[in-house]
Amino acid sequence: MYRAFLSYSHADTRLAKRVHARLENFHIDEDLVGRETPMGAVPATLRPIFRDRHDFDAGGSLAEQTNVVLDGSAVLIVLSSPYAARSKAVNEELRQFKSRHPERPIIPLIVDGQPGDPEKECFPPALRFFVAPDGVITSNTVDVLAADLREEGDGFELAIAKVVARLLGLAPDEVFRRAERERRRYARRMRWVRTLIYTLMAAVILGLVGWINQDYIKEQWTWYTKMRPYMIANVRPYVLTAAAESALVPDKVFRECARDCPEMIVVPAGAFTMGSPPSETGRADNEGPLHVVTIAKPFAVSKYDVTFADWDACASVGGCPQAQDRGLGRGRQPVISISWGDAKAYVLWLSKMTGRSYRLLSEAEWEYAARAGTTTAHFWGDDTADGDDYCKGCELKVRKYFLPLPVGSLKPNDFGLYDMEGNVWQLVEDCYHADYRGAPTDGSSWSDEDCEIRVSRGGAANAAPRPPRVGIRVPRADGNRVSNVGFRIARTLNSESNSAP
Repeated sequence: MYRAFLSYSHADTRLAKRVHARLENFHIDEDLVGRETPMGAVPATLRPIFRDRHDFDAGGSLAEQTNVVLDGSAVLIVLSSPYAARSKAVNEELRQFKSRHPERPIIPLIVDGQPGDPEKECFPPALRFFVAPDGVITSNTVDVLAADLREEGDGFELAIAKVVARLLGLAPDEVFRRAERERRRYARRMRWVRTLIYTLMAAVILGLVGWINQDYIKEQWTWYTKMRPYMIANVRPYVLTAAAESALVPDKVFRECARDCPEMIVVPAGAFTMGSPPSETGRADNEGPLHVVTIAKPFAVSKYDVTFADWDACASVGGCPQAQDRGLGRGRQPVISISWGDAKAYVLWLSKMTGRSYRLLSEAEWEYAARAGTTTAHFWGDDTADGDDYCKGCELKVRKYFLPLPVGSLKPNDFGLYDMEGNVWQLVEDCYHADYRGAPTDGSSWSDEDCEIRVSRGGAANAAPRPPRVGIRVPRADGNRVSNVGFRIARTLNSESNSAP
């Protein structure tokens, strides 16, 4: 009745749907159809493969109906993950299938976890151990030969090909090569289709240019020809899933692109005293009064200032303006000569690419992240002389033209953040205010309507006041592009379960 029974945990439903659809729609090469194998004659299609228990009759026993379908399935495919390893339903389906039909194949497909790892075990007990004819799961282990769906394993397509090969009784390489050949043919057809579509779009755009806003046309053209392809290839496959985001804890590092976007680190929730005490050497009036700020939820901060490599990725697809490096180099150098509006354009672009909430830090978030639990003038202590390993621009020998270093050249603070003092100034979201009277105490930005002056924090390698301190804050006009001003970014985390210390 069924070519196979797909067993999986409810937590893996989304991936199960994808695997089920790929198997049922897998193109079997015409040259293979009808060939005799140990599994019988190769069919023209793998349909039907049972997946959804919701298809059962409402009046029947779930266990009885499951056994009927298991009895009518030639093979059992198991999506193996830590969820599946703990699932009573998956384990019971395996137990029943092995005890009732010991001669029929079982095909494990790893989607997450690690076999043999006590914390990440992905194989249910009934898969790992021998099941007696009476259904008892013994203590005798069995060898499990599994396809690995993960990118670090076989990858999706090769893993599917291995499953198909076992379903048909063929060599995996033979199935994969034929499927790959068909995929390339399909890709060529799709390229021709896309070329035709783009040509038609161009013709329509040229015909309407006289009465449609040209800026809008340019924006749409950039989106479909540059941004969207870049997003699909380099960003969306790497964006955290809801489950992965839910698992984030403080100090966890992640990056949501293939390359050339900021590496983020999770900063814990907490409270701190913002500002500098009147007794601190070099303290200015705009650094007070001291006030307690509470950061209620963890959030992610870029480990480094946004680099030229990060920025140029955005500029290459029209998301950001070009930035001048002033002869200081690009790549891992912190991006400079950008305005506050430019920085906003970058976080809006990254948010659009990822579908996640990237933004500038509020001033309170910046100081909380910079201090990393400390209360001293610098995050390493009160003595500037101790900061040579942490801060470019804190050296006792003052030179007029100290140049910024590539990001990550020095040591980080206790939150794992680099260059929070010195190197280049960092723009934040807030409007500039002369002091902290009336400032928010919840970590949110302090912004006013029609604000044209923003705040920069952290100091720079070649600028007064020297030496930089955590508490230093300087006003910056929105449109200014200065050779020692850059920025770092934050990402809002939507999980309620990542607040553990």
